[in-house]
Amino acid sequence: MHTQISYAAKTGGILLLLSLIALPSHAAPQIVGKISFARGSAAAQQPGATPRILGKDMEIFQGDNIQTTERSFVIIEFSDGAKVTVRPNSSFSIDQYDPQTKHPKAQLSLHEGGVRASSGDIAKQNPENFQIKTELATVSAQQAEYSVRLCKQDCGQDQLQASNAPVKTDQSVVARVADIKGKVMAKNHGEKNAQERQLSLGGPLYSEDHLRSGKDSFALMVFRDGEKITLQADSEMDIAQYHYQQDATKDHALYRLTTGGMRALTGSIGKTNRDAYAVETPVGTIGIRGTGFDLSCIGDCVSDTGNRSKKPPKELSAGLYTHVWQGQIALRNETGEHVLTMPESHYIASRSSDALSLPNLPDTLFNNLTPRPDKNNSNIQKLFAAQAPKGTPPGLYVTVHSGHVQLENEAVTSDEENAMDLGKDEAGHVSPQKNITRLTLQPPFQAQDPYPLPDQVRQDTSTGIYSPFNDNGDSGDACATPN
Repeated sequence: MHTQISYAAKTGGILLLLSLIALPSHAAPQIVGKISFARGSAAAQQPGATPRILGKDMEIFQGDNIQTTERSFVIIEFSDGAKVTVRPNSSFSIDQYDPQTKHPKAQLSLHEGGVRASSGDIAKQNPENFQIKTELATVSAQQAEYSVRLCKQDCGQDQLQASNAPVKTDQSVVARVADIKGKVMAKNHGEKNAQERQLSLGGPLYSEDHLRSGKDSFALMVFRDGEKITLQADSEMDIAQYHYQQDATKDHALYRLTTGGMRALTGSIGKTNRDAYAVETPVGTIGIRGTGFDLSCIGDCVSDTGNRSKKPPKELSAGLYTHVWQGQIALRNETGEHVLTMPESHYIASRSSDALSLPNLPDTLFNNLTPRPDKNNSNIQKLFAAQAPKGTPPGLYVTVHSGHVQLENEAVTSDEENAMDLGKDEAGHVSPQKNITRLTLQPPFQAQDPYPLPDQVRQDTSTGIYSPFNDNGDSGDACATPN
């Protein structure tokens, strides 16, 4: 009996030991970034753990809650290149940060105070991939620099201390993407060091943007004056010049189609002044008469033998094909002006060629599956309308310095707008009642924020000195120069 008990005890002990070895150990939290700059008193804390005082080069983990005190801030540099300045008196959490997965995603939470952010690789394709959640709305960003602030009474005090006049949102956003499929890229030729960006639904567009679409892709854009343009697959075009209701600038719209196709429904610019609207192509310039039309550049859009041809080609050939489905267009080239009227179709081989009437479009152009812009019912007011702020009411404030930012919440009632897109220089406000408003003015406490966007800080590898401070890290009354 004694032998049996001893054996059982030994066997049970071994099994217990094996079971303990088999149990998974508590996994260490995932490292998601580090502190690239720290000033004052700030701490990070894992759930149920002791707070860690933050300093330069300290690691930041998934699940960390970052807290800053009065006149203190830190800059977090994440593993995908994103950076976040956590402002004074703030509470900010890293809920999820997965840059290496098949579907990369960052989900952060701002509980109190404010942050200023510069997005990284996670946020290149879709705003939903990089989110900052607050109690009032979710702020999603795509290739953006932006400021987010939860305001009580503190923002009103900061507003009074702002030294300059309020900054007007200058209407640099000229259009938004109302429908999109596949991959469509944009790059601004008027902005030095501009990077190519992938467009997404609601994405902003600017004067001097160059657009290119991939295979089986399109983007339908709605402009401030009501014009709608669909860029078709495998196409390139420029928003060469666009001005609408801007101070000291005449309304003007000039586009340039270099390859592929576009479908256009003109807005108030062309209806008010025909000479203020044009589409340039390799074979001539298109003017309008209150119009809906399709343009298709085949090949290089110019036929080598086009100037000698007096008959339209029997098969799809290099050159420009036009089809008018509303009103008239006027093509001007070296042979003069050619007025084309609905429902006519024409072929123009080169700048020195006449517009040749077609009995029918080639089948590949006639069976156009890209959305015709007049079928889109986007509301111009919802896309661009803004309201002047009255004082500094509490709520969530977001100012966009570059890129594409979305505000979204759960609508209080079914007829309320629960989402809004913001582009460069635009600002939005979400009230405690969760009403979303685009503002006509950037809040001075964000436009002149003394705490820096993360890329504004000069890094010194040995000390992490922030350039507006002296060597002791004390700037007196100001912490940074305004944007």
